[in-house]
Amino acid sequence: MSDVRAADPSEVDVVVGILVAAFQDDPMSRWVFPGDDRRRTRAHPAFFRALAELGFAAGSVDLTTDHSAAVIWTPAGGDGDLMIPGLDDDELHRLGALLGLMAAREPREPHWHAQFTGVRPGRQRGGVGTRLLRHGLDRYDAAGAPTYLEASSPDSTRLYRRLGFADHGPAFSPPGGPPMQPMRRLPA
Repeated sequence: MSDVRAADPSEVDVVVGILVAAFQDDPMSRWVFPGDDRRRTRAHPAFFRALAELGFAAGSVDLTTDHSAAVIWTPAGGDGDLMIPGLDDDELHRLGALLGLMAAREPREPHWHAQFTGVRPGRQRGGVGTRLLRHGLDRYDAAGAPTYLEASSPDSTRLYRRLGFADHGPAFSPPGGPPMQPMRRLPA
């Protein structure tokens, strides 16, 4: 029996809470939402809520049964025009620049995009992220669908390579921001 399941839309607050905690110190998150940690604590809930709602509406959201990890999957090009209340003009500008760079590197063929995969800090490096992603990868492998994501750290790049992802072009960085590695995986 798996400890990963599809999240119910009524669990959006749980999913948002996991992602807020997981990405509080992420290098790209610090670039999009600079300043002290309090700013990310205020901005992250609106940001991740918009993405989670997109996942529930157009894709899928997976969750561990102990609420330690979540991933948002969207179909190719599924970012659309996100409306994120509460972000200031500078944050919206940085986020727009980042999303534009990401969209330019996303594969053109149909695929599923793991938008955000997050594990609560106290549970990281224990295999939870692997089990979480494996759940979605098994689903998309069965459908014959490729998957795609961007790695925002060397640790996540190594994890994704262990799961069969390969680099999809060179790493990229927004102006003054940290690098991200686009990665693609063909169905097994």
